Amino acid sequence: MWKGPFFEKPPVKTMPEMSRWCILFPSFLLFSSFSYTQNISGVVNSYYRVTEVIPAKACVRLNTTAGLGLNDKTLLIQMKGASINTSDAASPSFGDTTSLNDAGNYETGTICYIRSDSVFFIFNLINQYTIAGKVQLVKIPQYYNATVVDTLRAAPWNNTNGTGGVLAIYVDNDLILNAPISVDSSGFRGGGFRLSGNNCNNSPGAGNYAYNGSSLSPQNGALKGEGVADVTTAQSGGRGAPANGGGGGNNHNNGGGGGANLSAGGDGGGNSSSGSGNCTLARQGKGGKPLTSYGGQKIFMGGGGGAGHVNNGYAVSNGGGHGGGIVFIRADNLISNNHKISANGQVGGPAASDGASGAGAGGTVILDINNYTDADSIQANGGRGGIESDGGNINYCYGAGGGGSGGVIYFTGAIPSAPVITTAGAGPAGPELGRDASCAAIVASLAGESGEIIAGYTYTSSLVFANTYCSVLLPVEMEWFNAQYTNGQAWLEWKIPGPESIDHFSVERSAYGNSWETIHDQPANPGTITYRDMDNSPRQGYNFYRIRVVKKNNATAYSTIRKIYVPEKKGSVTIYPNPAHSKILITGILPGSLLIISDISGKQAWQKRIIGNQSSAEVALPDLPAGMYIIKIDGIARQLVIR
Repeated sequence: MWKGPFFEKPPVKTMPEMSRWCILFPSFLLFSSFSYTQNISGVVNSYYRVTEVIPAKACVRLNTTAGLGLNDKTLLIQMKGASINTSDAASPSFGDTTSLNDAGNYETGTICYIRSDSVFFIFNLINQYTIAGKVQLVKIPQYYNATVVDTLRAAPWNNTNGTGGVLAIYVDNDLILNAPISVDSSGFRGGGFRLSGNNCNNSPGAGNYAYNGSSLSPQNGALKGEGVADVTTAQSGGRGAPANGGGGGNNHNNGGGGGANLSAGGDGGGNSSSGSGNCTLARQGKGGKPLTSYGGQKIFMGGGGGAGHVNNGYAVSNGGGHGGGIVFIRADNLISNNHKISANGQVGGPAASDGASGAGAGGTVILDINNYTDADSIQANGGRGGIESDGGNINYCYGAGGGGSGGVIYFTGAIPSAPVITTAGAGPAGPELGRDASCAAIVASLAGESGEIIAGYTYTSSLVFANTYCSVLLPVEMEWFNAQYTNGQAWLEWKIPGPESIDHFSVERSAYGNSWETIHDQPANPGTITYRDMDNSPRQGYNFYRIRVVKKNNATAYSTIRKIYVPEKKGSVTIYPNPAHSKILITGILPGSLLIISDISGKQAWQKRIIGNQSSAEVALPDLPAGMYIIKIDGIARQLVIR
């Protein structure tokens, strides 16, 4: 509970979504508190399988907590768990989604405590999760500036472990791409290649929507693509699409369907042979069925494409294409250098005188970025269906693969204008080549449907209701810690039951719950158990505070984290653009304002006084080397990046 003579316990309020503001660091802190720029590549996330969710304590239990720590940022997400119609394998409604349940639920959070296999979060969980639906916790790395030096990837989705398929990073300032960011083909898996026996079961046989795809003598239905609902082995093959996964082509040599996301995948192509045998009926795999995001509250990987039915195996890569994964990036500035951010679906596997496979659907991209500085390419495209090559065989023409649907791209602000290029395009239908003129009319594969590009998105973040259970998990050095915003100041108060062993306290502040800076140090007194401090100049927006307890033996412990919200002040100084090249526009200045630019060591590089009474001014920048600078406007410091 709230204690102390300065104020009463504050009421619990629902805060607005956290706004982004420039983080002001004195130049002497730039290198002492964190690395200026970090080179990143490959897989930077860590993935943990959730074994239990305990909402009352804002807690999850994991298969391991190795590599997790206090204040780590995380993404909690349920990958599967939808219910589908599996009651009648002969019905076209096989695989229809009857309920998404908790599939696609997600939220970001911050760890306040770790005990054994249990992780506790600072704020209460917002969503419900069902462990059987494969819930994972993804650790989000945090950087001040980050440069991608080789392709940044997600670990591919692993259905056995229930982990992977997600790439998430936080960058306080500049995210620079010297290589792409790609979760292409990292999502739900395509139906695997299986070589069927040569027996034909096409007329009047293999017309159902579900078969055992592992039964190969013959295989009546090729393996379905993966999606948000699992199917049993007995129903793993055949043309019925299981939710957003594509259906497999049926015997004989029918093409697989494309995967889906929020829009539908394309049907596979059908057998259009004209011979006198039994292997002439079109029983193509159906395209994956579209999901619903419930207004963006749920996010999904792209569905996998269904496999084509194959009995010759002339082409090596016959399986369905994998869906695109999930990208979540929060940064101030994106400098792409013409490299792309993509969550594209994979092309369906080709076939020669067999059924080709469906493609994977585009995945999901979430971008919380303030400035796009150059020709960024952001993609969540569906893959192209697999190519079928009939080879000119007399009377025999088989099915190509269906295209995957486009994925979805969310922007927390407006959709960026040119030169940024944003696409969530439909995957084209696979072509059927080398058809013999004597075949019946072509049963062509279909393209997937286009995806979605959405502006003004608010991603789900558990930053509203504090988890009171965290307070009982404080280290023994601290009984409680509270913070409140009053009259432009942040008042802080905490209680230590045994101050005799404490040397001093460091009051630390952060804008996002990471990149902490020390704003005050306060010595401990043997006879004092309650301590108070005050931040006279909290930043606009959210401010996070914690107390670092330093013992006399140099051991350290941390309090829980408290936050306050400072409303925006009208007339504040702004700089645009930032990063800048040749000029900047400054608003909110006073008549005769003095501008001083210094390098990060504090050495002055340039100054200029604004002449006139205007409240804004366009300022031509001097010819300075590219890099980070400090610009002071009448003594108020801001960071300025010059490109």
